[in-house]
Amino acid sequence: MDKTQVVPNREPIAAKPIKLKKILWTTDFSPASNASLPYALALARRYESTIYLAHVVVPHPYPLVSPEAAPYVEGLNEAAEKRLAEIAKGEGLKGVGHEVLLGHGEVAEEVNKMVKDHQIDLLVLATHGRRGLRRFLLGSVAEEVWRTAECPVLTVGPHAAERPAEEIMLRHILYPTDLSAESFAAAPFALSFAMEYDARLTVLHVVPAAIRTSARLLARAFRDELMEIFPSEAEHWCEPECIVESGDPAETILRIAKERKTDLIVLGVRSPEELARQHLSNVAYPVVAGSDCPVLTVRAAR
Repeated sequence: MDKTQVVPNREPIAAKPIKLKKILWTTDFSPASNASLPYALALARRYESTIYLAHVVVPHPYPLVSPEAAPYVEGLNEAAEKRLAEIAKGEGLKGVGHEVLLGHGEVAEEVNKMVKDHQIDLLVLATHGRRGLRRFLLGSVAEEVWRTAECPVLTVGPHAAERPAEEIMLRHILYPTDLSAESFAAAPFALSFAMEYDARLTVLHVVPAAIRTSARLLARAFRDELMEIFPSEAEHWCEPECIVESGDPAETILRIAKERKTDLIVLGVRSPEELARQHLSNVAYPVVAGSDCPVLTVRAAR
């Protein structure tokens, strides 16, 4: 295979820190959702960010146009405001600039509005990681957010949420790429976090199991070419490693993350429209739901 077919031509990534001036943390007040707060706070302290504590009131099953629904909705508002105020008074928020936001309507739409209105740099949320119908009702909301948000999204899955707050350190970062424009959009964030935390960076490409022999032949070319998109000085502070594996992408990503005790996975994601148009399988959701660490998803700029 010609070399240019292994890794598309890319300009080298600039080795510069990202700025996280404003972090939006969303909660539905469930234990799983609130377990993502320590991650948001750890990043807010590290980057000296303002953190926005947000909840979206979804006034179902009563229609908003019904007069009978007014007391119900008002009760939801008061309860949500009280819960957010209690969180804002918590010990963990001492010394961290913060504000409280309350939205009304569909979760993804309201969260995206908050991102735009407040010029958010990073969104932090949790997913319950359910499957089947329960996954559709609970997990798809988080996925809709990270596939439509105009900023990177740090999602804390059910297994990552089990980790105690004091263990939140980024020592090893995994950046899987399928060599698409969408996956390369996440590369600067993987590199920047590795630089900020002096973390090791593993770059992973997964090919189908059916072409395992080709994967071995491509491995060296892939490693050499992919390393060219990283600045030469990167080897001095993040020890970049490039590997090629064969198999199911999501399963392989989770296996490598576990083997290398990864603290953060950085993924480029496609919009729902792009997934449907290109008839692609969903890799991001099973990775987030099964990961032992948070997953940062990044959409390519439109």
